[in-house]
Amino acid sequence: MKIKNLLLLQSVILAGGTVFAWSKLLPQFSNFQSIYGTIFRFRDCIIPNPLATACFYGSMAFIFVTVFSFFIWHKPDHLHERYLRNLLLFCVIFASSVVSFEFADYYKLFGANAIPITCTPGVFPLLTPCFTGLMFFLTSYIISIFATRRLT
Repeated sequence: MKIKNLLLLQSVILAGGTVFAWSKLLPQFSNFQSIYGTIFRFRDCIIPNPLATACFYGSMAFIFVTVFSFFIWHKPDHLHERYLRNLLLFCVIFASSVVSFEFADYYKLFGANAIPITCTPGVFPLLTPCFTGLMFFLTSYIISIFATRRLT
């Protein structure tokens, strides 16, 4: 596979992750706004504030890495691809830690007073948007490993 095609595949996967993440996050903002009349309430909430969930930060990360990836696709550069690869590794670690937290929360390892940081409390962790986001990040990270090797 040519390097430009590999970089395009990486960018398209990240763009898909961005669309997926924001399609799950925007309805949460709408629901929270309709219940509380603001998006800036953080205490005594029945549903978690989207600004306080890992989904928000993962969605922001998707935007950043997608733009960066398209920049690299447009002008391939080994150093920038290495930076993207390292950033994607951080995203994989972040998403993995959130999914691990979801497992601990799902199996009530923290007790009843734990503050939920997930978008979907009570849902089996492999069925959450965070797990799907992890798969997008992981796939892109694996592609970036091959792309970095080809750009040397």
